[in-house]
Amino acid sequence: MIMEGLAEVLAQLAGSAQKLAKRLAAYERLCADRSAGPHARERALGEMAELIAAFPAEDMRRRLADWHAAESRNVQDLKEQARFEFGRQLMQALAGSGMAVRGQLPGLRVGLFTLKVDFDSGTATVFWGPEIERLRGGLKLDPAGLAVVLRNWNESLQKKAAAPEDFARRLHAAYRRACAAANVAEGGRVFLVNILAELVMMLQPESFRVNPAKEKFVEYPRVRFSYDLFRLRQAGVAAAGGAKLRLHVANFDATTEKARAFWVPDNEEGEGTHYSYLSFGSDD
Repeated sequence: MIMEGLAEVLAQLAGSAQKLAKRLAAYERLCADRSAGPHARERALGEMAELIAAFPAEDMRRRLADWHAAESRNVQDLKEQARFEFGRQLMQALAGSGMAVRGQLPGLRVGLFTLKVDFDSGTATVFWGPEIERLRGGLKLDPAGLAVVLRNWNESLQKKAAAPEDFARRLHAAYRRACAAANVAEGGRVFLVNILAELVMMLQPESFRVNPAKEKFVEYPRVRFSYDLFRLRQAGVAAAGGAKLRLHVANFDATTEKARAFWVPDNEEGEGTHYSYLSFGSDD
């Protein structure tokens, strides 16, 4: 009976030691990984806490607890340092992109985007405009990596942007289609969301019309529509088909509803306006 009891205790000790040894080895690798920030180390320490508290050998448990407490303090210091350095490193990583970084953490405006930083979870979220459209969430708090995400979004919008004159013609055609669908006389206001729906249908290839399968569908999301409207205004193209383009500002209540308003940038610094309607009409 005594030997059986010892064997059980030793087996328990060996099992606990093996689990902790694996966690400690993984933590050592994490510390050596330069791309892993202090938040990843904090999570790993949190996962080890219960194993350390339940370790059966008292002397070793005490030594492990002392190490854990000291390492936790070190990680807290690293988190504070990372918070202090975050903005500077992000600006450095975005140098040459044309996107200015403004504001104060946890919310930074980067060009036409917003970066929301959560230092507690160690993640960040990228939005279009002042938190208008959520583009990517759960991103690691790595300034260089976040700069790549922001650059890619910015470059993608620029690359896919329609030529202003061509966009004005398509916008006018979509407006006329939307007027006919809603039984609105041309010159009247049409919801921008209805214009977007018509633009999407106009973009579809003949193969989609014959067989409307998702692999044949050509996307045109809200963010691109917003950016194309911005480029149109930047280029000063204010008419198409002999009619003057007008964007009508949304009232305050409409700004929170996607079906009733679109945010359109006013400049490259991310200032913008919410619009609800579009119309084409004469100058008078």
